[in-house]
Amino acid sequence: MDMDRLDTEFKDELKYLELKQMLEKADNAVAIAVATTATTCAVPIPFADAPMLVAQQVALMTTICGIFKINIKKDGLKALAMAALSAGGATLAGKTIASNLPKLVPGIGSVAGGVISAGTAGVVTFAMGKAFIEVCKAVKMGKLSEDDVTSSRGINMLKKGFKEQLRNNKNKT
Repeated sequence: MDMDRLDTEFKDELKYLELKQMLEKADNAVAIAVATTATTCAVPIPFADAPMLVAQQVALMTTICGIFKINIKKDGLKALAMAALSAGGATLAGKTIASNLPKLVPGIGSVAGGVISAGTAGVVTFAMGKAFIEVCKAVKMGKLSEDDVTSSRGINMLKKGFKEQLRNNKNKT
């Protein structure tokens, strides 16, 4: 066996192990973000959680970029988050309204609305996080350039992944 081939195989194995470790760390970041966004959205004040939710999702995307060693500015990440959320369109708008309307009723309505809102935030954050991990994975595998992440190609990939994650979640319930 020649040394060049062994060297190449060793480098490939290292890349695989590094990617596997990145994916595990990113999955952990998503799990933490799901918990924090759900907690944020459990607040019983109607519609007060939306701006904080987007900020937390951008923070999650920033964390995932750090894990994958990808440099994307916050404005680009915010645009990606908004694009992904718009991809869910009517579904997300309906869920947001449905989860916030009960919060208008003092007492039990606030509690019920908080629980529904927390669940919705968790599902949306999970879908966005998992979809963004796939975008970052594509960069690491050379299927997408770092510059393409915030281009129409990266945005479309994120939107598609986000919709798939929402659909998968819907099929599980």
